[in-house]
Amino acid sequence: MQEKINTSSEAFYENELVSRKSFLKTAGSVALFAALGISFTGCSSDNGTENIVGPSQDTPPDGNSGFTISGNTITIDLTKDDASSLSNSGSWGLIAAAQTLVVNVGGSFRAFTSICTHAGCDRSWNFSNQQFVCTCHGSRFNTRGEVVQGPANRNLQEFSVTQSGNIVTIQK
Repeated sequence: MQEKINTSSEAFYENELVSRKSFLKTAGSVALFAALGISFTGCSSDNGTENIVGPSQDTPPDGNSGFTISGNTITIDLTKDDASSLSNSGSWGLIAAAQTLVVNVGGSFRAFTSICTHAGCDRSWNFSNQQFVCTCHGSRFNTRGEVVQGPANRNLQEFSVTQSGNIVTIQK
């Protein structure tokens, strides 16, 4: 009985078929996704992390966290551990349960909707170089909520903010 020995050209040919098969399988999947209008996100090159402060949408706020959400009113007690990080100028946070971005600009607070005006993403935010960055598609907004870089073409809705001592109140 004679055993067949693969020559280098046969081995190359077999590997080429596997590679071609893998390529065609991948290309077919991409074509199908494109035909169905399914896309992959990942346009942004900003690698920062979200800064979710306060309760998430899944966890109701409690008085000890420093955040209280009642209807359209958000109250932040800067003396509480969970909220104290917002006391520093340049700090920011995403209050996911209230779909709100808050930023401390030189000791004054500003607040905006966290729903991006481009595609409606509301939990994918970073803050760097005094700009909010929606990491869904890379839109950038300044600390006045104005579009600095698209694809968003509308400013973020700003909310009324008042401060009395260590208590910050946002009215949506």
